[in-house]
Amino acid sequence: MVNFSTLFLAASTAALAAAAPSIEKRQTLTSSATGIHNGYYYSFWTDGQGNIRFNLESGGQYSVTWSGNGNWVGGKGRPNGNSYLAVYGWTRNPLIEYYVVESFGTYDPSTGATRMGSVTTDGGTYNIYRSQRVNAPSIEGTSTFYQYWSVRTAKRTGGTVTMANHFNAWRQAGLQLGTHDYQIVATEGYYSSGSATVNVGGSATGGGNNGGGNNGGGNNGGGNNGGGNGGANCSPRWGQCGGQGWTGPTCCQSGSTCRFQNNWYSQCL
Repeated sequence: MVNFSTLFLAASTAALAAAAPSIEKRQTLTSSATGIHNGYYYSFWTDGQGNIRFNLESGGQYSVTWSGNGNWVGGKGRPNGNSYLAVYGWTRNPLIEYYVVESFGTYDPSTGATRMGSVTTDGGTYNIYRSQRVNAPSIEGTSTFYQYWSVRTAKRTGGTVTMANHFNAWRQAGLQLGTHDYQIVATEGYYSSGSATVNVGGSATGGGNNGGGNNGGGNNGGGNNGGGNGGANCSPRWGQCGGQGWTGPTCCQSGSTCRFQNNWYSQCL
């Protein structure tokens, strides 16, 4: 499960995927970057247009302000103009970009997509869509790939998102995922303006990101799920659990698994 809350300063949406906090200075990004901050993985992409300031705050928080004719998505709330708040991620083999949209502004991001069904979960109904991007930016460079969407019909800016239910519903609609690369709670803006502060957390309860019949890669909930190490001394879901120089816990709370991401970072998924 993914837990999130937002504090809106004007208008908003944003992105981040979690881990255990550490003391680290605030950082402001104005160009595309990924990395680890306060034990949390972050991703920020911009096309270089407009004026975007993406701030990495303490713990699982981030804030962002944007304006102008640019396109961006980033992570660690109520949108104004063409922007939205979503759980956002990518898989490889096949290359898929996916969104679970909790709130959006003047433009429904699924506009023009093919409706594939619906799913009811976490107290609301989401319409499921598929669209295709041709020769567009991706985690593998310029590529052609599908986008999967779950768009909540009753907008909200806080709560829990049970990703396994969306993965299952997509699979039942014939939308197959590949091996998970990363997942964040994201704000995206396009030719719009606004600001947001977002706080991302995880839940150690069952369900969560168990891949729901996908090959799921890092989100199948099996393997090293803590095997009795699900206590307070283990990292929470989305928390860091390993990597070069990491001195924190290497076990995960019950219901999540420590998954290798790279030599410097492993995460409880």
